[in-house]
Amino acid sequence: MPVPPYGIGIDTGGTFTDLVRIDGHGRLDFDKTFSTPDAPDDAVLDVLRRMATRDSTDLSDLLVNTNRFGHGTTVSTNALIQRRGARVGLITTRGFEDTLIIARGPIGRAGGLTQKQAMDFLHTEPPEPLVPKALTRGIGERVTSSGEELAPVDPDETARTIVELLDHGIESLAVCLLWSFRDPSHEREIGRIAARIAPELRISLSCDVAPRMGEFERAVTTVINAYIGPLTEQYVNALQTGLETEGLAQPIQVMKSSGGVTLPASVADQSVSIVNSGPIGGLVAARHVGKLLGHNNVITADMGGTSFDVGLVANGVFEEDAMPFLGQGLPVLAPSVKVVTIGAGGGSIASTDGLRLAVGPESAGAHPGPSCYGNGGTSPTVTDALVVLGIIDPENFFGGRYTLNAELAHQAIETQIAHPLALSVIEAAAGIYDVVTSKMADLIRKVSIESGNDPREFCLFAYGGASGAHCAEFATRLGIEKLVVPFAAPVFSALGIALTDLQYSHVRSEPTSLDDTPETLTSINAAFADVKARALSDMKASGHAPDDAEMRYRIDMRYRGQMNEVSLPWPEGRLDVASVGSLRDAFEALYQRRFGPGTIRREAQLELISFRAEAVIKTDKPELAKLKINTDRAPEHRRKAYRRENGWLDASVIDFVNLAPGRIIEGPAIIERDNTTIWLPPGTSGELDTYGNLEIRTGSAS
Repeated sequence: MPVPPYGIGIDTGGTFTDLVRIDGHGRLDFDKTFSTPDAPDDAVLDVLRRMATRDSTDLSDLLVNTNRFGHGTTVSTNALIQRRGARVGLITTRGFEDTLIIARGPIGRAGGLTQKQAMDFLHTEPPEPLVPKALTRGIGERVTSSGEELAPVDPDETARTIVELLDHGIESLAVCLLWSFRDPSHEREIGRIAARIAPELRISLSCDVAPRMGEFERAVTTVINAYIGPLTEQYVNALQTGLETEGLAQPIQVMKSSGGVTLPASVADQSVSIVNSGPIGGLVAARHVGKLLGHNNVITADMGGTSFDVGLVANGVFEEDAMPFLGQGLPVLAPSVKVVTIGAGGGSIASTDGLRLAVGPESAGAHPGPSCYGNGGTSPTVTDALVVLGIIDPENFFGGRYTLNAELAHQAIETQIAHPLALSVIEAAAGIYDVVTSKMADLIRKVSIESGNDPREFCLFAYGGASGAHCAEFATRLGIEKLVVPFAAPVFSALGIALTDLQYSHVRSEPTSLDDTPETLTSINAAFADVKARALSDMKASGHAPDDAEMRYRIDMRYRGQMNEVSLPWPEGRLDVASVGSLRDAFEALYQRRFGPGTIRREAQLELISFRAEAVIKTDKPELAKLKINTDRAPEHRRKAYRRENGWLDASVIDFVNLAPGRIIEGPAIIERDNTTIWLPPGTSGELDTYGNLEIRTGSAS
């Protein structure tokens, strides 16, 4: 009998749904299946049943022996993209009903778009607000910027307003009043009135969701939470109920964009923090495995079927995105690990105008998928190019579970790319490969350099089902010498989800000039105490003892007059006279590293804008098991693979299960696994470590 699994992590992506199981001895087992976007829980149950079948057991036995179940879901992401969330009503301060329409300059029009789209003013229209003007109401209350009450909430007016919105069929209510982060009492009073009138109505208050400066951004964040909250809560609760029926004894832990997880009871109140959270699991896994291998500085490159995601771990700390966009004109004030995404995956569609070749961002997705899938797709994709180039064996896709149609791949590239550009099919396929690989290299360079880091000083972790076919090429172009394809690379984000800590985060804006006066120190420490108390309250409500939580703190700071802040870890969680100078020194050290020598201004006044607290309960993480060496090895063979720089190459083809730790594989070589294919071009080499991670040496000069 196998050791009962320690935990399960499931990541639902646009093309595949991935599963990782890790037992108490650190042994990993994983699988994946095609996602089912219209009913994502079908794919979750399908991949669980597949693993149970491999164990010669059933789903119930698998779940009974699971003591942790982590899940990264795209339900909220898809609802936002497809604009199929709840019908939301918005209550704001009278006179500010048009906040969502006016937005904040170009942010509301071009924010969240690619640079090319943002500059195309003639063809780029501002997005429709998630809440139409007909469902927005202003009420006669007012709080000043310093938190003093100018006009109270009128209970009768508020009740009439809520009833009117209910008569218009709202399913969820967002409340965002001016300066509510200074004094939340008015929003809370509105929330109580709404709960009394409509007990089943889902209510999102900006003082709970995003008590931050920035009226437009705070309103958007609160509205998004109200918009996707009901659907997300419904999905998670239904999945929880279904899994409990089958034997799961523990609550699902849902991945958040901050790098932690939350429980079903908190999902509706934190839905905005779940959007786009799946890729964050990869950074969690990269930090864990990187530490095991002695790499504290890691760049992550995740290429799946639909997108390519890049993140960064510097000195064991995640890079943070101060204000991520969840779509065009949708900035959010939610704690988020920085992951930058472009449309570059195995299903990315290649196209041409007869002069230029483009790849992505459009994707063939899981259905119909690339042309070679034979499911009715006719567009040439990156996967089709890999088949034509000989990197992917059409007879051994997914470990032989699926057979690809090489002729369909050839036809799609010939008719839509090669013929219009007057190229041979193989040249066109090589062009598709080079374009998408260059796009990925450019993104890695951009993400690392923009944060003040040299990519050549980092180890690159390449994962996702499609990254192995490209990673050695783009690492070489970037001058990165250290490249690791992890053992769980095809499902790496799911591994991170299985290892993630339980985390509750709160933030509060309290703009304060940095000095050592008693008034300033009292204000700062009160803000820290408030966010700490709220984080620990959430932890207690989830059923965990607050004393078991580790507290982490951050301060968002800037020079006076600046528009953007730098987020600085501040372990003490309070400030006294003696630490004021230390805080300034820490800020300026981070600022200079981020923006370059000579950028600090010692004479300039500093402003502390927001204060953050995280209550974290760390999960037990067993040391990863060493790879079991296979002594029954199948014979290796060779096949032709095409590379633009070299033409047709005679590449060795190696089954991953035949690799022994310590063996050096020289390129050109193709390593085939059940869930991915790894390409080693000439001039590179690979070596398997004892944990099953493949370390690739590119030969690049550092």
